[in-house]
Amino acid sequence: MKVLGEPGVLYRSERFFSTPSAMARHLFFYVTRCGHYYCDAEYDFRDDCAVGKMDSHKNFFLIFIRSGKLHFQTAATFMAEQGQIALIDCRMPHRFYATDSAETLWMHFDGAGARAFFNQILTFRCGKQVFLPPADAKIEQELAQLISGIRSATLTEVDCSQRIYRMLCHLLFPQSAGAIETDGPVAQAMHYINAHLFEELSVSRVSRAVNLSPSHFSRLFRSSTGFSPHEYIVLHRIDEAKALLHSTSLSVKEIAFRVGYRSEVNFIASFTDKAGVSPSTFRKNPL
Repeated sequence: MKVLGEPGVLYRSERFFSTPSAMARHLFFYVTRCGHYYCDAEYDFRDDCAVGKMDSHKNFFLIFIRSGKLHFQTAATFMAEQGQIALIDCRMPHRFYATDSAETLWMHFDGAGARAFFNQILTFRCGKQVFLPPADAKIEQELAQLISGIRSATLTEVDCSQRIYRMLCHLLFPQSAGAIETDGPVAQAMHYINAHLFEELSVSRVSRAVNLSPSHFSRLFRSSTGFSPHEYIVLHRIDEAKALLHSTSLSVKEIAFRVGYRSEVNFIASFTDKAGVSPSTFRKNPL
């Protein structure tokens, strides 16, 4: 659909609406509107305009800058340039505008887990709302194909949801556009942790094993896996404890020491926090 009458949006621009089914609203990620815009210096979108008050706008907004740049005002003020992506919550006060010509691909989206993804992406990015995606993430391609599919009405809601999910994952884990490199430091650290899981492990010990500083290693590990090294160790110890609780008659104390804890009390507290039940309750009713 050609865009007519929106100041600063040039005639060759296109915008499309998409109304999600009840199932999509409940289970999937979904698009409410998307487009391919060519703008000039008159483009200035403010949240107090009529469109900004529509339900199809009051969700999350992801925009890829193909050329030029856009300026954004949310809780912070920032600019997105060619090749970058901006991500904002349009339920909050916002404005975005051009000061020169720009070409963009964009979508408004929502769905199950969208809020959690948005918050976690900003947390991992220290609050930044503009990103340079990994070269092999293909976010521009994913977004272009999504817009094309909605234009032609050939995109299923499942495919739409999967595309949005892939894009959000690439923004959440920028170091992990694909599988973790089998010979890289993160994979090496995982192997080391698994081989020494029941020993006394620390971030410093693991980082030394892969020849990185603790701070660099922690940042790299989290950006690649979504876990801090410490959380990864704890979760794998809990998994091993579950297996032992289910398959052996070892006491809780014995299992605690078997999986690397030096205190039964600390083990019970950690297990209960991560599993949602105590070790003894899990043993009676394995979840």
